[in-house]
Amino acid sequence: MAYRETARTRAKAEARRARIERGAHRVIASGGFASASIAAVAREAECSAGLIYTYYENRDELLGIVFARAAGHELSVVETAISGTSDAAGLVDAVVDVFIRRAVTGRTLAHALLFEEVPDSVQVARRALRRGYVTAIASWLDELPTPDIPAEVVARSLVGSVSENLVDVLDPAQPGPSSSEVEALITALSTFARTALGEQ
Repeated sequence: MAYRETARTRAKAEARRARIERGAHRVIASGGFASASIAAVAREAECSAGLIYTYYENRDELLGIVFARAAGHELSVVETAISGTSDAAGLVDAVVDVFIRRAVTGRTLAHALLFEEVPDSVQVARRALRRGYVTAIASWLDELPTPDIPAEVVARSLVGSVSENLVDVLDPAQPGPSSSEVEALITALSTFARTALGEQ
């Protein structure tokens, strides 16, 4: 007799996968992708390594899924911040503020999402995340009266500027920034981007 998956067994499998992915997320958030071995994830998820391989072909597949989920959440936060703005200056301020504050609050996870050396499967998801940020910003700018600069160019410049200015801030080998340093960075980046757009 052929095995037939029931709603109950399907739900149990989904619960196990969710537990494994939450465990992997916690490991990455505390130690980056380099720390997320199958053994470490199994300990955090309180399951066997064998169970993980039941649901994922390998470590890279699991990390790619976890990255995509975390990235989707971060993109949603930025999209929500953008939706509350009404002009280009407000959009710049919202993007810079939410991006910097969230990155500094979760430095290890932010560094992993943005800069850490990762498997190809995760790199694909990382590129998708950056395109997602650009699309969200450019789509909103298209609805606003802005200077004669393509919205996508502005969006890519803003995302690139914020990311580049986080390289040292998120470096695990460096101490975290003070609150005054964070505020100064937010102000400087917002001023730079506003000036580039001809906004004050």
